[in-house]
Amino acid sequence: MMKIKQIEEEVYENFAKNHFLASMYQSLEWFHLKQDEGRKCELLGLYQDNNLIGVSLVIYLPILKKKKMAYLSRGFLYNYDHIPEFKKALRDYFHDVIFIRMDPPLILATYDKALNKEENVDNFKLINILKENGFIHFGFNMANEAMQFRFVHRLELTDSWDKQLLTFSKSTRKNISLADFKGVKASSVDSDSLEEVVSFFDKTLERKHVKGFSLKFYQNILKEFKDQVTMYLIYIDKKTYLNNLDKKIKESQEELVNVKNKMEHDHVGEKLKKAYDIAEANIHKYEDEKTKALELNDITNIASMLTITKYKEVVSLSSGMDNNYREFCPKYVMYPEMIKKAIDDKLSFVNFLGVKNIFDEKDPDHGVYEVKRGFGGKTIEYIGQFDLPVKPLLYKVYKTINKLK
Repeated sequence: MMKIKQIEEEVYENFAKNHFLASMYQSLEWFHLKQDEGRKCELLGLYQDNNLIGVSLVIYLPILKKKKMAYLSRGFLYNYDHIPEFKKALRDYFHDVIFIRMDPPLILATYDKALNKEENVDNFKLINILKENGFIHFGFNMANEAMQFRFVHRLELTDSWDKQLLTFSKSTRKNISLADFKGVKASSVDSDSLEEVVSFFDKTLERKHVKGFSLKFYQNILKEFKDQVTMYLIYIDKKTYLNNLDKKIKESQEELVNVKNKMEHDHVGEKLKKAYDIAEANIHKYEDEKTKALELNDITNIASMLTITKYKEVVSLSSGMDNNYREFCPKYVMYPEMIKKAIDDKLSFVNFLGVKNIFDEKDPDHGVYEVKRGFGGKTIEYIGQFDLPVKPLLYKVYKTINKLK
């Protein structure tokens, strides 16, 4: 017989840290974070004949005035077999809520860089089993309509940066080199820089007309996840940039002299004329670029990122940039820094988190997906979000009101 009951933090963590579905959303730190926000939360154990077979962080969310829903944060860490008994255990424990919501990170399909699909047949079957047992599936949404993204992009790590670099797309490697040439660098910063870090998140959100997290949220992230948080500021080092430009100008000038010498001694054909034009154009291009670079401050911060390391992966929780410096390719510095650190820390995965409408090249955020996909890895499609009504009539009322809103 299955039964759910509250468990102690130590029991919870000992189970969670070894489970294949564990993520930061089911961590003790996330539990305390939600408590900091004033949420009522519990740590639950799922027992089969007194044997602990699953755990979950539950967050109670107010709906319909004084009523509540129970959100199982990314679902139970459980194998999702014996669904009828699982359902009964849920309804027995959560008898006072209107409904239970869960979105377990069970993989429905994975997509490689060419978007070739590999399906998980067992998890397709699980969706139908859950539906047959009264769970209401939100559907196969392609964007962020549900509480969590149904698609994420994740990179499995090799044992060295050089090997990892080989898995990147040609354009990604080119942009990494371009950012390096432009003197773009990353520095990890402490809590004193939090407001500046968050300011870049806000710039991106304002540009996309999206509401983001408050400064208080990130203060609580630092408070609870402590040294598992890494914050980066991405900046332009003017001196490095100018030195690189001077080298290119010198190389182009030397090339122009060489071509002129050949033109004086050899037959002047189309090939030499083209080489002359290219060298001359490069000199003008780099000199114009240098004129603009001279107007920069010695150090110009242009972007930021905050990551959380938990269990076997690092998650890029938030990032943002000043769009005035888009040409400096800051993402091609911040993501490599995160990946290098993850390799050094001997982690298994880098999680870029949510992506949406991956098949729609006209989507405004498709470029964001292309950037993430360029670093290799796979796009993961999860089974999605499920509601289990406990009070069916009130659940219908809730759904109707939400639809009208």
